[in-house]
Formats: sequence, C-alpha cells, structure tokens
Amino acid sequence: MIMRTLFFICLSLLFWSCKEDFPQPMISGTLHDTYTKEPIVNARITVLENGPETTTDNDGYFAFETSQLMDTEKVDIDGITNGAISIHHNDYRPIELNIPIAKKTEIKLVSKGLPVYGYHEPVQLNDGLETANVSDVSMDRQVIQNMMDEIAQDGYKELHSLLIYKDGKLVLEDYFFGNNDTINFEEGVIVDSRPEPIQWTRNTPHYVASVNKALTSTLVGIALDQNNLSTATNIASYLPAYSQHFDSEPAANIDFESCLTMTAGFQWDEWGSNDLALLWKSDDFAEYVLSRNNMGIDSEWRYNSALPNLLLKALDNMVAGDVRSWAHDNFYEKLGITNYNWQSQPDGYPEGAARMYITPRDMLKVGITYLQNGQWQGEQVIPAKWVEECLNVKKSTDSGDYSYYFWMRELKGVKYLSADGDGGNYINIFPEQNMVVVFTQGLYLKWPSYVVQADKMMGNYILPSLE
Repeated sequence: MIMRTLFFICLSLLFWSCKEDFPQPMISGTLHDTYTKEPIVNARITVLENGPETTTDNDGYFAFETSQLMDTEKVDIDGITNGAISIHHNDYRPIELNIPIAKKTEIKLVSKGLPVYGYHEPVQLNDGLETANVSDVSMDRQVIQNMMDEIAQDGYKELHSLLIYKDGKLVLEDYFFGNNDTINFEEGVIVDSRPEPIQWTRNTPHYVASVNKALTSTLVGIALDQNNLSTATNIASYLPAYSQHFDSEPAANIDFESCLTMTAGFQWDEWGSNDLALLWKSDDFAEYVLSRNNMGIDSEWRYNSALPNLLLKALDNMVAGDVRSWAHDNFYEKLGITNYNWQSQPDGYPEGAARMYITPRDMLKVGITYLQNGQWQGEQVIPAKWVEECLNVKKSTDSGDYSYYFWMRELKGVKYLSADGDGGNYINIFPEQNMVVVFTQGLYLKWPSYVVQADKMMGNYILPSLE
C-alpha cells in the first residue's frame, strides 16, 4: 500500500514537472449568444493575419496551440500581448477583435436577425492604426449606438462599411452585407450588377469611383514637389506626343492648376451629356480631350474626368520610371497600402479618375495622412504645402466649393475636406474635429440618394456625438 501511494505521488510530481512541455492553448475562448446565452457552435475562427483556422465545438469553445501560432503576428496593447482573430457564423454578425494570449476569453455575438447592434472596439493590428473604444475619445457612445441600431434595422440601403477615426484612434469599424456592383465604362457607363452580393470585410477592396481623383491629386502634389515645380507649370512640355495640340493659344496655356481645378477650358458636359461614355469609346483619352474645342483656361468650371488621366500621362514623363510603379513606391507602399486594384485607361496607362478598388482601412490611411499635414508614422509622404492647398477653396461652383480634386463641404456649420466617389464612397477629413470618416456604399448612378444617406449619418449622429 505504501509503495502504491509513493508510486502515485512520484507520478503526479513527474506530471507537474513536465506540464510545461505539453502544448498549451495560446489563444482560446468561448462564444455565446448575447441574448440567449447559448453556446455558438461551428463558428469559424481565424487568426489574423493569414493565420490558422478552427471552429467552435458544442460548448462554443475554440483554442489554438502555441505550435500553430509560431509565425503569426502578436499585438501589444497596454503592455499585454494579444492575438487578433476574426469570427464568422452564418447566423451572426461577423466580428474581428483582440484577445489576450494564454487567457480564455468569453465572447458574445449578436444575431443577424436582431434589429440591434453590439458595439465592439475595432481590432488592433500592426498596420499603423491604433484602435480604442468610442467612449475613450469623448464621443457619446449612445448616440453612435443609436446610429448603428438604425443601420441594423436596415435604415440605410447598400451601406458597405463605416469607419470613424478620432483623436488618433480608430474607434468604429464595421462592414455589412451588400451588393458587389461596379461601373462598366466600356459599354456605356452603366451599372454592372452581375457580381453576387457579398459580406464586405476589412480585406475586400471596394470600388470607390471618383475618390480616385483625390488620389491622383495626391500623386500630382508629390511629383511636383519632387521636381521643384508649381501648379503654374504648363503641361505641354510633359506631353511631347501631343505637341500639335499645344502649338497655339488657348491650349498652349493649359497648366497643372487648370487641370486640377477643372478649369482647363475644354468644351465638355459630363453630367448632362454623353461625353464620359464617348471618352471610354476612344483609344486614347489624352488625344480625345485635347482635340476638343478649348475656350481658354479659367473660362468656366467643367467637371471633366479626362483631365486626371491627362495629368497621369504628364506624370509618366516627369517621374523616374513608369507612373504606376512610381506611385506605388512613393505613395501607396509608404502608407502600407498593397491590397488595391488600380485599373487602366484603354491604352494601358493607369486610370486617374475612377477604376480604383481599395480597402476602407486604406482609404482611412489616406485621410489620416491629410489630417496629419501629409505625415504618416513620422514620414512626410505628402508635401505639407500640398495639404494646405487642398484645404483651400479653389473654385466656387454650382455644385459646391472645389479644390484639387477634393470637395470642400459644410454640414451643420462644420467644414470638412471630402474625396467623393459615385455610389456613396467618401474619405471625409475634419481638421478642426481631428476626425476622419470613411463610407463605402454601392448606390452607383443613384445620386443624390447616397449623399442623403451619408449626410444623415454624419448630421444626425456622428457630429452630434462630439457635442
């Protein structure tokens, strides 16, 4: 009997001494329904970024062992090492969140069928964006909750994402189910609704239409600064293949300023005629617009999507290498923007007015860089002078105040800089409020419905939450 007891004591001591050699869960937790408290079975849990995947068991439990996570990124939050995970289940709203390492975490999800919203702090990743709770930045959480409840009750059509950055922190980030429409330019500038609707996510590039004009403006600002040029520089010397169009006035006077402010003088009617559709039936955008009658720069303001494309061709002759590679190296990559699809004009040059697919988080990075006077993580990516110029009204038009491919907007007495895209895609920059708001929507060619929706969310909820 004594020997048997000693055997079990020795066995126990051996077990405890070797316990650290056994695989221990590094990330683990349980999923439950917020309201019924029932465990959520067969939810898909994925470690970010591009980590392993598992599903919850009958008790709603999931776990990843240390050996599975050797190559995945860890996130430091207030001195505590966290993992980042995404959770998907057909019956529940998807969520991404951080959970502490080596600590079992209880997570509650809200059913897709309920007309309520469960707020969660955006997931912290190693992408240069710091996250926080909306209450931590002096925003009224209940007001934001009311807005999100209205979204959950289908109060807004084809809203695909909404992100709010305030006082240096990303405090709201949500993605929704909706169409995957885009614009078919080649067949007459019509909505292409053939792609199936999808659940939009942080990693899904969204078609942002004329938001790309603001990106083109940014590239022009960087290129001019690198070459010690001003917007008063004539464009002719950077378009030698089209020299015949600049031999005489008024076209000889076309400069970067007039192209950036939509006052280059070309006869054009994009909103009331079929000029945009005809542009896309041409093989050469530059030739098409330059062959139009010109009434002289500053003769009138005309929204013209050929002009950003003309500028990109000029930049291709100004910068080192081709403009697409230069733009990636000198702008997009510096902001950590790599998951984007920048499509082309018919002749292969990148398209400067639309045809851009980019993720909402990356749209936010662009807005933050403008908010920070052109700096991203301490590096001056966009010239500070260019940011200052973009924040000034260049032309007052019947459609609103215009800058260098940005709009100067005002809502409830609050002024902001906006990169606008058809369908309801926006990078809205509020310098005085130290805030950036990003929307993606899928209401293409349905102006003004998407404007009304965005203004309602900002005017009724987001701006009042700051008061």
